[in-house]
Amino acid sequence: MSDQKRFFQVDVSWGELEIGQTDGARSRLVAAGALPLTAAPGTGTAKLTYYTPPVRGFELGASYTPLPRGAAELPDPREALHLVEAAIRKTVTVGGVNARLTAGTSRARVRGDSYRLPRQSWIVGTQFTWQSVTFDGDLRQQEDSGGVAMRSLNAALAYGHGNMKLSLRVRHSEAEGADTTDRYLADLSYQLTPRWQLMADTAVDSGGESSGTVVKVGARLVF
Repeated sequence: MSDQKRFFQVDVSWGELEIGQTDGARSRLVAAGALPLTAAPGTGTAKLTYYTPPVRGFELGASYTPLPRGAAELPDPREALHLVEAAIRKTVTVGGVNARLTAGTSRARVRGDSYRLPRQSWIVGTQFTWQSVTFDGDLRQQEDSGGVAMRSLNAALAYGHGNMKLSLRVRHSEAEGADTTDRYLADLSYQLTPRWQLMADTAVDSGGESSGTVVKVGARLVF
């Protein structure tokens, strides 16, 4: 039991079963380090989830969320019902490189006038880690209640050595009937002391009406 999520868990040789307020199978198994998954319908809502035990590096999971009407975390559960999720993950190590290959999908019944929540979505992701270098990449698509699909290709490269961390991220998005957009982000941080950290962030957007560049430089003090 935790302060934020309440669920009952059974872990035996034939797998793992969770009932209650916990993450769904897609959120747990899919590699989305290039760009975190957005809050899906059913986030923090009671659900039933089953995970198979690892078999030759493969793990499978499936979740069902009834999403009853009533008070719950955003997104508003009144806009979706009967969310079904499925995901698979394969983990392997080759020549010092740790690789994770994942895929996930979800489908829900949404109101016809709702454009906040996707009625169906899928994502295929990869993650490779070698010493201090990590590469993440994924291709994802979601479809709204009107049948309009939006697809994005995401990639990220991160390097950490000593007190320095550097990450580069790229996102290419396109939607039916709309202009394509590209976003480039660079983040650099350096830990001066256990309490002081210097940070610099750069974001470049191109395409559509959001073109522009934003640079942020700052420091963080931990009390």
